[in-house]
Amino acid sequence: MVIPCMRLEQLRQVDLNLLIIFAVIAEERSVTKASVRLLLSQPAVSRALQRARSMFQDELVIRSSSGFELTLRGRKIVQELEQLLPKIEGLVVPSVFDPKRERSNFRISGPDNVCIALLPHLCRRYTTESYKVNFDFLPWQAEAVDMLEGGKLDLIFHIDEGLLPSHFISEKLYREDWICAVARQSKFGDRLTLKQYLAAEHLTVTTLPSVQNIPDKQLAALGAKRRSSVRMPYFGAALSCLPGTELILTLTNGMRQTVERNSTLRLVKAPQELRPFHFLMVWHPRLTTDARHIWLREAVRQVSPQEASGQRLQPMRMGTTELIGCSPPTR
Repeated sequence: MVIPCMRLEQLRQVDLNLLIIFAVIAEERSVTKASVRLLLSQPAVSRALQRARSMFQDELVIRSSSGFELTLRGRKIVQELEQLLPKIEGLVVPSVFDPKRERSNFRISGPDNVCIALLPHLCRRYTTESYKVNFDFLPWQAEAVDMLEGGKLDLIFHIDEGLLPSHFISEKLYREDWICAVARQSKFGDRLTLKQYLAAEHLTVTTLPSVQNIPDKQLAALGAKRRSSVRMPYFGAALSCLPGTELILTLTNGMRQTVERNSTLRLVKAPQELRPFHFLMVWHPRLTTDARHIWLREAVRQVSPQEASGQRLQPMRMGTTELIGCSPPTR
């Protein structure tokens, strides 16, 4: 928006307080009544009226037998203020988003294991006829961070690995532990030692191409490496590949129920060397005070496993020590 220099000079001389005081005087038709309503002294309101008259170069109100009467210019100004003051109020008063009355569309992306843990609950709670919100769940991709930066996404789910831009804001949603899924008839017992884990063949999920996943990073820190016969980008598809094989799929605890509901699969305890981590919801700071986004973040919190445990974790900048430190996150 470009404001011409002459108009800018005129606008700088405008006292918005005078507009509000004049609007109340015009409504009350009395300086005395207006002063009571404005919690100002009568002389202060009278002086404000004089300044308003000087600013508009018009009497604005004149005395009559019934009190004050608006001049023609005064009536026109009141008509304009009826449209202008609510807009000014909307600029300075924090807005409130009502998802049951206002339509809104939210764009969210994250790896499929966190989506499996959160999105069914989000859909069951907020896609009823009572709510007017729409959710677009976009595929997880390497460009997700750029899409968040460019405003093409409202929220992403990410792991706490400290690789996101430092100006982004994040909040821990819940802690994830590692579990292993195998075919029900496979040879594995109920628990895997690190030696057994490394000796087995693995079906590995890599959610982003050329990006090492968490288990492999943690194993590399121990100087170890697992054997992966099959690699794919989705946990859901990987589960369907296990029956009839001796493969191990390492996945997050949020998918436990998905495995337990499948009669062809069973769960095995992962090696204790695979440490837990946190899932984050991440957003751009320009959205922090947006009423729609405030509602969205609270909606995600409400369906997060962390919320169910009563452990609310506070938002933080991505560049904080807690996020980029080398130590594993703990409760």
